[in-house]
Amino acid sequence: MALTVSTIDTAIEAILENGQTVSVDGMSYSRANLKDLYDLRDRIRQEGQATTRPTMRAFNFGNMGY
Repeated sequence: MALTVSTIDTAIEAILENGQTVSVDGMSYSRANLKDLYDLRDRIRQEGQATTRPTMRAFNFGNMGY
């Protein structure tokens, strides 16, 4: 199973609503690891944004009248 933001959100909700532990992608997390799940979710979001962010190039038109 691939780790996705949705998968991590589900794990966070399971811990907050149903109990102290949850297993995601072979790793067990507990309420004590909740910050780790938040950090992991943020990192995956950032990685996703980095791969979909358009590339911008700066052009210097100098004295071309622009």
